[in-house]
Amino acid sequence: MPTSRLHQQFQRLAQQIGNEEREISLAEVAELLCCTPRNARLLLRRMQDQGWLSWSAEAGRGRRSRLLLLDSQESLIRRRLRALLSQGQLTQAVRLAEDRLDLLTPLLIEQLGQATREGRQILRVPYYRPLPMLLPTDPLRRSEIHLSRQIFNGLTRRNEENGEIEGDLAHHWERLSPCHWRFYLRPAVRFHHGRELGVEDVMESLLALRERPLFAHLLRLESPWPRTLDLHLDSPDPWLPHLLAEPVAAILPRELKGEPGFALQPVGTGPYRVTANDPLQLCLGAFDDYFGLRALLDEIDIWMLPELAERLESHLQLGHDSPELGTMRGESELESGCYFLLQDDRSRPLQDPALRQWLTNLLNPIALMARVAPELQRGWTSALGLLPHWREALPAPQPSPVLLPDRLVLACFNQHLEFNECAGAMASLLAEQGIRLEVRSLDYDRWVSGEDEDVDLWLGTLNLEHEQAFAPYAWLLGTPLLQRVWGRQPGLWQGLTQWRAGGAEPGPRALLAQVQRQGWFVPLFHHWLELESRVGVHGVRMTALGWFDFRSAWLKPVQGGEQEETGAGSHPDAGTLES
Repeated sequence: MPTSRLHQQFQRLAQQIGNEEREISLAEVAELLCCTPRNARLLLRRMQDQGWLSWSAEAGRGRRSRLLLLDSQESLIRRRLRALLSQGQLTQAVRLAEDRLDLLTPLLIEQLGQATREGRQILRVPYYRPLPMLLPTDPLRRSEIHLSRQIFNGLTRRNEENGEIEGDLAHHWERLSPCHWRFYLRPAVRFHHGRELGVEDVMESLLALRERPLFAHLLRLESPWPRTLDLHLDSPDPWLPHLLAEPVAAILPRELKGEPGFALQPVGTGPYRVTANDPLQLCLGAFDDYFGLRALLDEIDIWMLPELAERLESHLQLGHDSPELGTMRGESELESGCYFLLQDDRSRPLQDPALRQWLTNLLNPIALMARVAPELQRGWTSALGLLPHWREALPAPQPSPVLLPDRLVLACFNQHLEFNECAGAMASLLAEQGIRLEVRSLDYDRWVSGEDEDVDLWLGTLNLEHEQAFAPYAWLLGTPLLQRVWGRQPGLWQGLTQWRAGGAEPGPRALLAQVQRQGWFVPLFHHWLELESRVGVHGVRMTALGWFDFRSAWLKPVQGGEQEETGAGSHPDAGTLES
């Protein structure tokens, strides 16, 4: 099989002599290839064996031979790229293609979807941005939350089919008193790096969360017997099993959680382990020692394709139509959440309720949609509340503000194409009123911290994993940004604390509706999430986060045998090349 070095030598030769037949001596070839005549002879023979060229050697010193290139440099690069991509070697393919996106992009799309390699079932999934922060204790966006579910486990988990809380690392639990709970841990659970899970890992992971408002009521943890954990609270919490199913409550190996690079390649107990993670691809391999049912797919290979960002923010595609592998089928549903605007109660101009309502009316969903690209409009529907079925009453009319500010600052998080469009539409609407909008694009962890005190408006998006009452509660009390921008809303925070203690009304919806009526929370759009998968990819059902549970997906072999080394059938110029 040809090596990378042989390809490079052929490219050098093609650049020097072109595609027309010519007479050339062995010494001249050696000079072009920067090698000895003996090595030049070996290289020409190997290239001829590959069918890349025709070389008619003439015996004798100084005799000129006839050389004709039978393959173009572009065709050879394309075959080489296809071979690298079929092997999952995206980094090498990008390096080979350099700036030739016209060659690389079609091949990337062609290789997406199902593939097998050495009998292993692989699913290649496109995404539009790197995923360097996979640690569940860090601020997580929608896709990172989904991935953390595949890598980590908590004491409990939420069943995606029926929404009920069930055992995960804990197989049973009981409430011994309103402030005393006991959990029984599964035996022989192993982390991805081989060590067995101990009760100390659980205790350290949970105790480290006590500085967060959601977990501030954890008083102490004890282990009265092996694989038994007692949680003592300083106030009753009937929602504790729900709380322990939150992503942030995942259990980490105590000796690794503070290590550099742990967020990039974390170690958990989940059905998939991270085998590689760089700006171009994230590879997840099935964990053979998973304590549950072993995943059916051997490998999930997520490729970062920023050139497709306008589709991949909310549209996940597993493969493409092809005669060999079948057609595509799709699912779509409105997200459990919305795009929203927060008005910051630290902002001096926004202390005027009339200005808050004026901004809410000006920056309304219909006006914004009229100023963004048509392809974005098709994926949005106007929102009247946090969730699609929450349709809150409109606030009482306010008089027009006496004075409009000259300038407002809006913060959104970066690597999000739709925020750029939406912020641009807001800037256009405000400019017509004589207000300059300064748009500040922040890293997500800085955005969610709310530390920028000079910001007036915060543009964000939320996807809840379910629509039960605990989900919006966990978002409200577990998001640092909200604690900052609504720090002067004591009724909201007191109401949430009372609701957790007793579960009585007013619940999270009613409490957020009050903030919305005051103009601090402005829902904008609900987004349509879409998932397309080929008929041959089975067990795929879209979750509320727009992804699918990797554990249940599997590939049905194509007619005539499994498709080896490619997800797109055969090609006239396809060949088996060494990586």
